[in-house]
Amino acid sequence: IETEAKQISNQAIELLEADQCPTEVCDLVLAPDQMMLQIHESVGHPLELDRILGDERNFAGSSFVNLEDFGKMKYGSKHMNITFDPTVSSEFASYAFDDGGLKAEREYLIKDGLLVRGLGGKESQVRSGLEGVANFRASSWNRAPIDRMANINLEPGDSTKNEIIGSIERGVYMESNRSWSIDDYRNKFQFGCEYAKLIENGKLTKVVKNPNYRGITNPFWRSLSMIGNKDTYEVFGTPNCGKGEPNQVERVGHASPLCKFDKVQVFGGT
Repeated sequence: IETEAKQISNQAIELLEADQCPTEVCDLVLAPDQMMLQIHESVGHPLELDRILGDERNFAGSSFVNLEDFGKMKYGSKHMNITFDPTVSSEFASYAFDDGGLKAEREYLIKDGLLVRGLGGKESQVRSGLEGVANFRASSWNRAPIDRMANINLEPGDSTKNEIIGSIERGVYMESNRSWSIDDYRNKFQFGCEYAKLIENGKLTKVVKNPNYRGITNPFWRSLSMIGNKDTYEVFGTPNCGKGEPNQVERVGHASPLCKFDKVQVFGGT
């Protein structure tokens, strides 16, 4: 705790005199704590089968993903491997069986960039005719189970942090989410972070404040060009993911390595 507190205080002091994040198209490196939200909003929610089937349209929105996209859509680059894994004991959403009685198992949702499986429990699997996962979950005894995320993880690659930073001539490194916005179809998004540094000629240089970036889900994930190894891999999560009518709040886990995205729109401002 003391180490974390010292880091936060040092960063706060740096930000007091930092310049605004530049507005340009450049390479973007995201820390695992920001990747958590990126995975949650632009992968987890749009892959929920009940949302794709229309159940959430009047509350939490729909999805840009269609039923016929599974097995065909190039969701991201070849570096993108997303797993659903409630069997991981160290994450927020770990369990042996879902509330529909299905055994929880590790499954690929996206393999080598290809969309292969949706986040749908037994009921949604029957309705859609697609394979799903054991994610039929209720927040309490007085709520009906619905399709929910559990532990949704981006699998690590083989690049070190130094290799990722060293590959960039001009870019921005961002960490620690501050704000987020994404449309009802989980397609167009804009996220802001607390802390950032410029990357110039393969090195982290000066601190910049109010860093933001925007994109569209598929083009953004297809620009994923380098992915960190296990040394950059960190586990996070949220205890308050909301969904359903009446509302249900559930715990969700996410883990990710450091990631590099090419030619992303970044900008400064509050």
